[in-house]
Amino acid sequence: MKIRYILIATLALAPTTLEAQDVQVRIYTARPPTEVNISATEGKLHWKSCLSCPEKSGQSLTVESENSEVKVGGQESSKELFVSGTYRLRPSSGPEFSGAFPLRIESRDNGLLVVASLPLETYVEKVLAAESGDFQQIESMKAMAIVARTYAIRFRGQHKDKGFDFCNTTHCQALRWDGASPRVLSAIEATRGVILRFGGTPAQTFYHQNCGGEIAAASDVWPAISEPYLPGHTDPYCLAANPLKWENVISVADIDRALKLAGLAPPQGWNAIEVVSRTASGRAQRLKLAGGTSPGVVMSASSFRFAVDRALGWNQIRSDLYQVGNSSGRVVFSGRGSGHGVGLCQAGAEEMAREGKTYSQILSFYFPGTELGPAQMETWQKWTTERFELVSTEPESDSKILPAAERILKENESNIGWQLPFRVRLQIFPTLELYRNTTGQPGWVAASTRRHTIRLEPLVELQRREAVDSTLRHEFYHLLVETHSKAQTPLWFREGLVLYLSGPESGGVTAPRMTDEQMEIALQQPQDRDAAGRVYSAARQRVATLVQENGRQAVLEWLVGGIPRNITMSAAEPPAKVPHN
Repeated sequence: MKIRYILIATLALAPTTLEAQDVQVRIYTARPPTEVNISATEGKLHWKSCLSCPEKSGQSLTVESENSEVKVGGQESSKELFVSGTYRLRPSSGPEFSGAFPLRIESRDNGLLVVASLPLETYVEKVLAAESGDFQQIESMKAMAIVARTYAIRFRGQHKDKGFDFCNTTHCQALRWDGASPRVLSAIEATRGVILRFGGTPAQTFYHQNCGGEIAAASDVWPAISEPYLPGHTDPYCLAANPLKWENVISVADIDRALKLAGLAPPQGWNAIEVVSRTASGRAQRLKLAGGTSPGVVMSASSFRFAVDRALGWNQIRSDLYQVGNSSGRVVFSGRGSGHGVGLCQAGAEEMAREGKTYSQILSFYFPGTELGPAQMETWQKWTTERFELVSTEPESDSKILPAAERILKENESNIGWQLPFRVRLQIFPTLELYRNTTGQPGWVAASTRRHTIRLEPLVELQRREAVDSTLRHEFYHLLVETHSKAQTPLWFREGLVLYLSGPESGGVTAPRMTDEQMEIALQQPQDRDAAGRVYSAARQRVATLVQENGRQAVLEWLVGGIPRNITMSAAEPPAKVPHN
């Protein structure tokens, strides 16, 4: 009763309104540095090793990657570092970076993870500056601003498993950091807060440089996406502008090397390529590598293009809209367009604007059936207790979760003998739609843990399914396990341990026999609910077996000390088929 009284008394404090969440962008995605010098360009730098730690100040500091920790000035080490101020970054490799965005720095296997926190509209500005370099018309620029903003809201959390929202490459949206033109700023201001919606949900606003005169249906490029507002159709505006014809000759030897580097398996001694199937827009869908000692190997054209461009240089094969010729150990690709061809064609949008079309007409042409509307960012409020920070749009109602949270966290900590060294942030979303759009989670995942924050479906939805206690227990174990695990600890082990600690397996799912490597791959690339259920069941059973054979305490200690090599289930054992559709 005493705990309950303290909680209620704390909740009587007035809530504070939170600003919309910033966008977390990784800097130096392609070439992570192992060391970076940060120097103040105005005033002083400020840094601390945790959000509640004492702050230090100075004119500069050097940050190094050392195992799973960051080392500051060759002395202090911590799991992460928070830096603020106006600064210039000079990495051990790569270009300099200047800014005034709050930074979070961690150590990863391949170097430093440097993440900048940007307000949403600032992020859109940087994207527009990078992604609209060929635009001259203000209406096409406005259309692109709305597309970039909608993309940011719809796909926020795209790299949540790696600790940030977006990378700074074309894999997400490219950014230009050194300022924006007056035209870019004007387009941002004219469309501020406006996004593209379909059925009340932010649309999937894909875009590309040039469609070659034929827009591709999303389902032809990504079979899992079948949105009615992403159909294939002819684009007369791109044809009128410039369908971007291109040709490139690549040797069979170079292609063979690129495919092998990507893990693909071309036939021994092959010497010719043919297109065996095309999409409705005319793009290559399946390719056959023929000749040599085998009857040939068929592979996805998109996988082929990505492998070749990644190894030999981007834009070797600019799109999948091409014809193929073979001659004397060389392959000739003659094509049109640049990019995947789905959604907005930048060349066509510019031509539409030149012909007098408005940004709303441009968006209606490329995303038929969608409508413009406000981003509708919710007004979040914050309530604080000794162990928790509750973030909610309805804190008085959602605060009912806190007594259960207090009880379950203590039970978890007592069960494994560890304590969380930080206040846990519980963010409860007001609607399932907003939860799924923000977290990117499918409908069957009730919560998502990201750093110190547990993001939850609406409380009424969890209560309806009687899933409040089980969800909190699972997510608190996630926090405890992730806080105590070393950076190299496999995902299958961490997930399996959380499931094992959370209690008996439910649902009657039979655990398939899988190697550690197979589980790792399947967890990193989940297919659907059934497939995910099977691999999670396999991971839990694997950990349960390890506990039975080695003892619970020993298995817990492997989080910090590493899993002994002699217990790894290798591919040499009877293999299991990785679940997929």
